[in-house]
Amino acid sequence: MQYNIESYIAEKEARERRVLVYTEKIQERMLYHSSEIIKKLVEERHRQNMTQQEIADIMGVLPSNLARFESGSRIPTLVVLEKYANALGKHIDIKICDFKEQE
Repeated sequence: MQYNIESYIAEKEARERRVLVYTEKIQERMLYHSSEIIKKLVEERHRQNMTQQEIADIMGVLPSNLARFESGSRIPTLVVLEKYANALGKHIDIKICDFKEQE
């Protein structure tokens, strides 16, 4: 009986380590993708000669919050990214694909 408990605890700890590594990889990937989307939105904002104040007014957020998103000091939710895109007359297209397609 002791062997089963030890075995269970060892497997549980190994599973927790795998989940932690997996979660870190997902967060890293999402941070990269978010920053790429924000970069494209900022480029579009500049292309349209719009200020942060104008975009913030359209989105209904504070200009300081928009500045944080643009600088990368804050990671916006998908809803906020979509609001930003809509303020520029654009939308965000999301696709689900295999990991191989992302690389």
